[in-house]
Amino acid sequence: MSEPLQRLYRCEEIGPISYRRQVKVPSKKLKIFHSFLNLVIFEFLPLNENVVFSYRKGFGIYDAVSKHSKSKYFFQTDVASFFSSLKRELIQKAIMEGMGSCPVADIEENLPRILELICIDDALPVGFPCSAPISNAAIYNFDNKLEEYCKSHELIYTRYSDDIVISCNNKEALGHVENTVQEMLYAYGSLDLHLNRGKSKYFQVGGKIKILGLMILPNGKVTVDSKLKREIESLLYSHSLGRDAFLAALPLDEDHGIARITGCLNYINSVDKEYLEKLRRKFGATVVDTFLHRPLPKEKIQ
Repeated sequence: MSEPLQRLYRCEEIGPISYRRQVKVPSKKLKIFHSFLNLVIFEFLPLNENVVFSYRKGFGIYDAVSKHSKSKYFFQTDVASFFSSLKRELIQKAIMEGMGSCPVADIEENLPRILELICIDDALPVGFPCSAPISNAAIYNFDNKLEEYCKSHELIYTRYSDDIVISCNNKEALGHVENTVQEMLYAYGSLDLHLNRGKSKYFQVGGKIKILGLMILPNGKVTVDSKLKREIESLLYSHSLGRDAFLAALPLDEDHGIARITGCLNYINSVDKEYLEKLRRKFGATVVDTFLHRPLPKEKIQ
């Protein structure tokens, strides 16, 4: 495979109009190559399974949030431009440090070409199949050090991709945690990693506890946001009235409406099965399950 990387991908914009983002879509040839690298290298790279729940089979946002369900005080932030801040040098370091876990003996001699095929402008792009597992492993040392710090201060730490959540039951324990996280990103990650301080926030029980789009109720139960509940119930209700009523209730066309219901129900199923049962009782198990098991479109609408 000797073609220049720029010939092996295209740029696309995805997401709703209010939040469009550009991703790099690999060609079929490059996707096969990346899938192979995932199987023999990137999925073997070490990650802190106690705190990182993104892009892992069998885990999701629920797992990252439920760790905090018994806490009273919270800090949430994210890493600005996370993927593009994971530079070639940091990725190379992560691969080198994780080579002992990989079932391939000649990684080091092929590393320059590997890096050439997974980086764009010397950084990790959004959209490549390999970017997700690499992003979990790239700041492995940071995750370990921050987890160690949090344990020693009776704090709970989880990370979902670029989102960082820390919680506790002692308000003073959070102290200057934002500065601590940033210092550790520099010391154990790289100087390219910066917290998005404009999105950093502290909050506590007594207000609305919403983390990564999920709600923590006063009894500690984790569920989907009430806004999503209202939306899915409205869509299912309008669907029950017939096609004309359903179409009248949709902001876009019928295919998007059906895809939206399917996506929402699959999301709810992964977070709060009790609420899914409530929807089955209210709108009929056959209706809900027909949507739930419908194949999702390539670009899931969320």
